[in-house]
Amino acid sequence: MGRSCREVQERIEEDIEKPIEEWEERQEERCREEECNWWLLCLNKLFCWLVVVLVKVVRIVIVTVVKWVTRVVCTIVNVILDVIGFLIGLILSIPIIGGIIRAVLNWVLEIFWRIVGVFEFLGSLAGLRLRKKMYFGVIIPVRNGTPLMTEADIQPWVDTAIEIYDRTCNIDLRFTGFCRTRIATPSVPFTVDCGAGGFFADFWVDGSWFEFTSRLCKFESNWRRFFGKGSEIIVFIIDGFTGNSVGCSMSATHDYVTVQAAPGPFPDTVAHEIGHACLLWHMSTGGTNLMDTGGRTTPQPVLDRLQIAMVRSSRHCTYI
Repeated sequence: MGRSCREVQERIEEDIEKPIEEWEERQEERCREEECNWWLLCLNKLFCWLVVVLVKVVRIVIVTVVKWVTRVVCTIVNVILDVIGFLIGLILSIPIIGGIIRAVLNWVLEIFWRIVGVFEFLGSLAGLRLRKKMYFGVIIPVRNGTPLMTEADIQPWVDTAIEIYDRTCNIDLRFTGFCRTRIATPSVPFTVDCGAGGFFADFWVDGSWFEFTSRLCKFESNWRRFFGKGSEIIVFIIDGFTGNSVGCSMSATHDYVTVQAAPGPFPDTVAHEIGHACLLWHMSTGGTNLMDTGGRTTPQPVLDRLQIAMVRSSRHCTYI
């Protein structure tokens, strides 16, 4: 069952089933406490319990049917859309041609959703920040049966990113999980240029590997990545970079970021690169801002008002 279908089912359980269950519990408590009216032959208590039983039966039958129908329809639709997204991803994996189309498509989607989200941007600037969601996952290359980095070592970076965006932006940054891939990297060790060379290298074999691997590993995100809104940010663990970087993002050109295995003293590197993917640029504030270039000197880096508005109006950020 796709990510969207699970969320629909969770919404039904949270907004419909749970309130009914809470009412049933209160009604049961009232029925237990209600005194028996002997002059009515205790029919008042019987009626009270009949109401509880009736509501339980209706809830079980109707909610179960609604959840089943919703799950089936939603799953079928999502699978079809994800297959279409995967096939489009195969085209985008073609070296040069696919890379150029991919870069242009990502920027078109970025500009379009920025225009659509202009009121969200202005509202965030003014301090109106209702709860939103954003998704990210991690892909780890596996060589000779050994992952480039263990999930246990990566988990603190995941937790740090979730905490930062929750605290600064009121964003529920949802982690979609780890994916170990045995698809061979373009080179060993696999290093990326985080400058202009990396931008053009993405049109060639490197970009094809990133695109194809992400389409397979994060299959349930294929249709969202094609439409742009709510597109998952994918974090690739790689061997390193040609410069001194420990992480890299080509901004809206890609919907993936790269992070060096064991990047040293910066547990917020993943959060930093997610910021770039949401169109945030580098800052120089002495280490207090998440987007500081020289690393962060505080365990709780911040984002300013403009940065928060930029993240919340990103195509990766959504209410649904």
